Amino acid sequence: MKKFLVRHIGNMGDMVFFIPPVLETLKKKHPDCHVTLVTAWGYKVNKRKFPSFTKQAYWGERNQSGFSIALMMHDPHIDQLIHWHDTSLSIEGTICVEEGKSFPTWSRKYYEEQKESGEYDGVYELDIGIGHHDNPMDRMYEVVDMSGETYSNYKLYLTDEDKAVAEAVIEQYERPRVVLLEGLEGTTTRGWDPGKIQALEAAIEKKYGAPPIWFGGKYTPVYNGRALTLRENIATLMFCDVAIGVLSGPLHFAAAVGCPTITLYGDMYLHRTAPAYFLNEYISDSKKYHRTIVGPTNWNKLKMLKDDTTFINLTPAEQKVQGYKGWQNPGKQSTKSCLSVITADEVMAVLNEAM
Repeated sequence: MKKFLVRHIGNMGDMVFFIPPVLETLKKKHPDCHVTLVTAWGYKVNKRKFPSFTKQAYWGERNQSGFSIALMMHDPHIDQLIHWHDTSLSIEGTICVEEGKSFPTWSRKYYEEQKESGEYDGVYELDIGIGHHDNPMDRMYEVVDMSGETYSNYKLYLTDEDKAVAEAVIEQYERPRVVLLEGLEGTTTRGWDPGKIQALEAAIEKKYGAPPIWFGGKYTPVYNGRALTLRENIATLMFCDVAIGVLSGPLHFAAAVGCPTITLYGDMYLHRTAPAYFLNEYISDSKKYHRTIVGPTNWNKLKMLKDDTTFINLTPAEQKVQGYKGWQNPGKQSTKSCLSVITADEVMAVLNEAM
């Protein structure tokens, strides 16, 4: 039996887009292998450290619904799921408990010891930088010594209970169910112009007779007096008609459960992760497929949407008044991005085709 140690402590979308197909392909290539996946409980947490009290980011605390563990815990291609903590160690699983199930916690030091132990036939660290011209799936398969593999189907492993709760919750919403994904109204350079949100909401309700449904952490529905779990909330998208969003975790969630998507996109090559580029076998109706609306792009200066260089969209005079501080806090530049110039009418035209 071959043994593989795989580590990825990245973001939420990666747990849908990258990791499941890579693990499934490992199992197909090595049917009797044993896969250990090491992942974080949530995002890095910023804390002030004594004695200097400077801010430092570290992994280990549960936040964002413990998303990495929660999304991976039912993946049949994982034989051992490990919680990553920068400093703490608990082989017995006394730190990380999700849904009544305990998972071992490995510290950074213990992980390094395992990595060098010689117990594994392959140690694959998928926390890698992706170049702007790279196809991310190609890069992932290179790292796990499977260059040439192409399997890239989005997949989430939800329980029957997740789906039953989601269906019960979503029945209260009128049809058609058009979903606006959290991030669409965000003010990062990935987000759409927030000033156009109300126009889109009004147009959807006028055209289809039902208001759109917002999906995301701050829009989590309630079931029997409690908020839905992350997986239950994602499962509601199975019972919706179309989801509209920007490149983000919620967009990947919608694609993973077979909900057709409309992605507002720009300043990236399509192979960077637009669902329309990666075919989704779970949508059986040939008329219901993923669509992408691409904003005007300066192809000669194409940069990542996370790039903190402002000259792509701003003149020197504009830089002085836009209040730009970074891609997550772009000030007025949020209305100057290539995505922001996409109009509500354009979105509606694509939505009408999808419906």
